[in-house]
Amino acid sequence: MKRLITTQRLGGVLAGAALALAALALLASAPQPAPDRYCTVQTNPLYTAPQATASSCGRLELAVPLRVLETSDGWARVQLEGWQLQGSPTVLYALEGVRIREAILDACAQAKLQVLKTVTDEDTGQVWNKVRLAGFWVPEKALSRDLRKPWATAEALYKKNCSACHALHDPAQFTANQWPQVLKSMTSRTPLDKTQIAWITKYLQYHAKGIDPDKVPLPCGLTPAKPKSPPPEPAPPAGSGSR
Repeated sequence: MKRLITTQRLGGVLAGAALALAALALLASAPQPAPDRYCTVQTNPLYTAPQATASSCGRLELAVPLRVLETSDGWARVQLEGWQLQGSPTVLYALEGVRIREAILDACAQAKLQVLKTVTDEDTGQVWNKVRLAGFWVPEKALSRDLRKPWATAEALYKKNCSACHALHDPAQFTANQWPQVLKSMTSRTPLDKTQIAWITKYLQYHAKGIDPDKVPLPCGLTPAKPKSPPPEPAPPAGSGSR
């Protein structure tokens, strides 16, 4: 009887350990944002100091991924990277050759840009610089690690408001460069405000023609990790067929 109880207890311990390991594996496979990685939840000036009375050197758009370098009394000093068309220093874009706006830069911000690399678009001949901008301040309340809710809201607003007059356009029907103008022609007949339109525009641009969602996911959308395919079953040994 004592041996039976011990065996039962051992079985319970092993089962508990297996469950714990399974839970740890599930947590490890879930998308986890880096502790210093955030996205903007609204447009906001790029302040030169952690206070609203400081001068600004430009404006951050919404849904811009960035890194928080330090915080101070409700403010965050940030760093972001983006692409800049050579000869057009005032606008920072999310992708090379794709006009998803990240920031509008004044001269004082342009002076602090660090060029990381330069590429030439083979189709257009345009020269693009990948750049980094660091050292400016934004309110911490303007940042979030998780934008799943606003992205879902943007999708719902698009489907609700942009199908009343015509069949709903598939996001991949237009390129990211085309969507802002296409949406502008439709939203004049809707009750959408500027902020809602900005979110919808970004949502459509990140789902547009030519944008691979696996390579360019929604910023801070916390796309679930794809499940791994099970390994193939081993082939039966030769001569092991049923008789």
